[in-house]
Amino acid sequence: MRRYESLWVVNGDLPDEEVKSAIDKFSKIISSQGGTLVGLDEWGRRKLAYKIQGTIRGYYVLADFAGTSETVKELERNYRIDDRIIRFITTKKSDKVNLEALQAEIAAKAKAAAPPAEPEAAAPVEVAAPAEAAAPDEPAAPAKEE
Repeated sequence: MRRYESLWVVNGDLPDEEVKSAIDKFSKIISSQGGTLVGLDEWGRRKLAYKIQGTIRGYYVLADFAGTSETVKELERNYRIDDRIIRFITTKKSDKVNLEALQAEIAAKAKAAAPPAEPEAAAPVEVAAPAEAAAPDEPAAPAKEE
């Protein structure tokens, strides 16, 4: 297995449901071809530098995955036949992949993406009463809140 990165641009004029279905389609292709999806980064809609197929906006998606050359061939074949995809590029990041390290990386990303657990309710902070030993002419110092 090798490590790859694939960036594709979905036509920006399409509704969000179409964009999400395109993303799901290509994620499933990676999985069905024996690949392991490490991360899927959606960059969102952006203006293109020039018109591509009559559109000036595109929805960018970056997939980081491990797979074989057959996985890449099938993925790029589907990019070419899907009318929603206006541009794509796939690059090889490394020749060999350690599956255990890859699983650890996936778990670390999942842990970092998970919302932090809410801390237990802290005990209410008691505010100290003003010192009674203060001189009657001097006002007591305000209590500090923490």
